[in-house]
Amino acid sequence: MQQIEWQEKFGIGVEIIDQAHHNLFSIVQKITDLYVERHEDKFACVEGIKYFKAYTFKHFAEEEAYMREIGYPGYQAHKRLHDRMKWKTLPELEQILNASNFSTEAVQRFIGVCTGWLTGHIIIEDQAITGKRPWELPSIALSDELTVIHEVILSPLKEIFGCSIQFVGPFSTKDEIVNAQYYALTYTGQKGQSLRVILVMGEQMLLRAAGLMFGMDFYEMNEIVCFAVQELAQNLIQRAAASFGRHPDEFQLEQGCFLEHDEFCEMFRERSPQYSLLFRIKQESFAVCIDLDSGNTPPEA
Repeated sequence: MQQIEWQEKFGIGVEIIDQAHHNLFSIVQKITDLYVERHEDKFACVEGIKYFKAYTFKHFAEEEAYMREIGYPGYQAHKRLHDRMKWKTLPELEQILNASNFSTEAVQRFIGVCTGWLTGHIIIEDQAITGKRPWELPSIALSDELTVIHEVILSPLKEIFGCSIQFVGPFSTKDEIVNAQYYALTYTGQKGQSLRVILVMGEQMLLRAAGLMFGMDFYEMNEIVCFAVQELAQNLIQRAAASFGRHPDEFQLEQGCFLEHDEFCEMFRERSPQYSLLFRIKQESFAVCIDLDSGNTPPEA
C-alpha cells in the first residue's frame, strides 16, 4: 500500500504548522502500517494512538498561540473546532477502541476519522489563517444559492479533486448517480430550527476522494473510507451551517449518517429541499441538498 502522506496542497505557509501536519499524517501512516496492514504489534499501535493524541494537543496549542500572535479574527471559532476534536471526537474514539480491545475495525475508524478531520480542517480552516481562504463567510441570501454553495462546499472540493466543478442544474431523485451514497448532516439551531445537508456522491467518486486524501488507492468502501468521508463532509458543511445563522454557533451538529436510497427518497417526498443542485466533475456527477426548516422565514442576509 502507498504511504499516507502530507501533501503540498495542505500547506498554509507557516513552517511550525505545516511541519506539525506533516508529522500527524506520518503518525497515522505508522499506525496503519503496524496494525491495519500487518496485523501485528498491538502495543505499538496503542502507543501510536496515544502519541497521536498528545501530539495533536501540542499542535493545537502552538497553532492557537500563532493565531493569537497575528491577531487572527477567526481565532475563537477556530479554537472551538479544536476543542470539539480534543474533548469530544478523540475521547469517543478512545472509548470505542478500548471497548473493542483495539479491534482492526476500531483502529480503521480511528484512522478514517483522524485523516478525514485533518484533511478537511487544513483545507477549510487552517488555510484561512494565512488568507488562502476567507475566514468568514457572509450570511446566506436565499436568492444566491449557487454562489454560497460554491464558496462553502465546492471550492474545497475543487482543491481535493484538483479539477473544475461544473454546475449542471436542479437535482431531483430522478437524476441518476451511479452507485449513489447519501451522507446527511442534521443541525439544530438555538431557536429550534432544523438544518439538514445531504451530499449525494457515487461510490467511485467517494473512493477517489478518499484516495486523494490519503495518497493511496481504495477499491471498495471500508471503515477507513466511510469515516474519512464523514469527517470531511462535516468540515465542509460546518461552514455552510454557520452561514445560515446570525452568528457562527447558532447551529450545532446533532447527527451525521449515511442514508439508504429509500430513506433519501422519502425525505424528498416529505419536504423538497430549498437547495437541490447537481454538479459534475469530469464524467461523474454529485448533488448537494440543503434544507432549512425554521418555522419562520430564514434569517436575512
